[in-house]
Amino acid sequence: MSLSETVSSPPVAFTSRLSLSVVALPAVLLIACAIRVWAVWTQTYIVYVDETFQYLEQGHRLAFGSGVVPWEFQDGDRSWLLPGAIAALMRLSSLISDDPLVYLRLIRLLCVALSLVVVWAGFRMGQRRDGLIGAVITGGLCAIWFDLIYFAPAVLTEVLAAHFTILAICLGLETGPHSPRRLLLIGALFGLACCLRYQYAPALLAAVLWRYRFSWPDWRWLLLGGLAIVLPLAGGLDALTWGSPFQSIWLNFLRNSIQGVSSGMGAEPGGFYLSYLDIALRPLPLLAALAIVGAVRAPALALAAAVTLLEHSLVPHKEVRFIYLTIAAAPILIGLGFSEVLAWFRTRLDRRFAAAWFLLASAGLSWWTGTVTFGPRWQFERANTLAFLAASREPALCGLAVRDVWFWESGGYTYLHRDVPIWFADTDPGQPLSGPDRTLRLIVVLGGRLVREIPGDRLGAATARFSHMIANRGDAEPGFTPVTCFNDAARPGEPDLCLFRRMGGCS
Repeated sequence: MSLSETVSSPPVAFTSRLSLSVVALPAVLLIACAIRVWAVWTQTYIVYVDETFQYLEQGHRLAFGSGVVPWEFQDGDRSWLLPGAIAALMRLSSLISDDPLVYLRLIRLLCVALSLVVVWAGFRMGQRRDGLIGAVITGGLCAIWFDLIYFAPAVLTEVLAAHFTILAICLGLETGPHSPRRLLLIGALFGLACCLRYQYAPALLAAVLWRYRFSWPDWRWLLLGGLAIVLPLAGGLDALTWGSPFQSIWLNFLRNSIQGVSSGMGAEPGGFYLSYLDIALRPLPLLAALAIVGAVRAPALALAAAVTLLEHSLVPHKEVRFIYLTIAAAPILIGLGFSEVLAWFRTRLDRRFAAAWFLLASAGLSWWTGTVTFGPRWQFERANTLAFLAASREPALCGLAVRDVWFWESGGYTYLHRDVPIWFADTDPGQPLSGPDRTLRLIVVLGGRLVREIPGDRLGAATARFSHMIANRGDAEPGFTPVTCFNDAARPGEPDLCLFRRMGGCS
């Protein structure tokens, strides 16, 4: 070999490291995507009932004219931003197929694609701090973390807002001055997160204040990017749909925080979220210690997670999804913390071996959490949604009665997707609102017109109006025979839920 060839040829080790760096991120993202797509394709579950009736159902009503209307959309304290996006996707999918599973999977797969920003952010943050080893540790942990897999396909504003927040924080981590274009993008992402989940605003503000502090030129572009999103999507959209700018924000705050409507739906003790994290992050002392170490390395993200946890712990009405920003930030902070610990012992440990062991142990822990600790969560509302999907495939369906299933837990028109009336025997008695002297009851709309309610105790006298019925096994009206039945782990001790059919049409 000539001297010129020797000089021009890159070292083998350097070339190997370069190729690994190029391949590692796509490989981690591919693994994360495959796990999440598998969950979408093989599991039928609803993370929370709001996913159906606050977002998917209202999107269906906007796209096709039929849907169940909860009290929030009668009162006007929810934004049409997410339902509007869902309606567009539903209409688009209807050009391909009338099967509701088509638009449901399309929407969930898009949510999965967005969820990968957490994996990407973890990889980039780890890479910036600890090179390829740190990137694989942090990104790999995010790829296999149970909560991130479980929530990935969820159509919930808390989940989507958290993903935009983490992306914005990651984009802002680079040292040195940022270009106006990048700052506009970061501000727009924070603004979009705030539009989706205004309750995250204190956490977003804490992260931005920490990162940019006295960088006054940066604030100008950040605010411009944020206002470019918030003004039209929160102010303008509410003005067009509800008649008042920002109504979905100020009225929601009035109803839930001032008038206490949410507290009337259930209250939990102050330590509710810590109790959940104690189960989801076992062994908590070890993982919490690693997260604290990681918080020193990513203070903006840690602040957003901490403020989210503290803020929602002070509110009486609590649901795990409310702190999803904290849950999604946890594996990033833990991965960064473990990478730092490895750096402390780099002279005593083989970092690649330790990283492989850590990811293998984390995969086992995630599998245990997802199959044993929280195993029943994969079947939450499974029987109800499968029964509605089965009804959607019945060619002779001309009316559907639903018994033994509270309407909030049903599949609604989202899963039925047929132009037939639905009657619920177990309806919401009505949501009393302190302030307005009124009670908002359940409304069913078919083709833009109100479906008159049949009281549950009179369904037996009105069987000629519906050809099919969803009820527990043995609880259908006379003359109805079972078509198919379902059960799930979320209904322990309860009879199977069945779809029944009556011969003949509807009067």
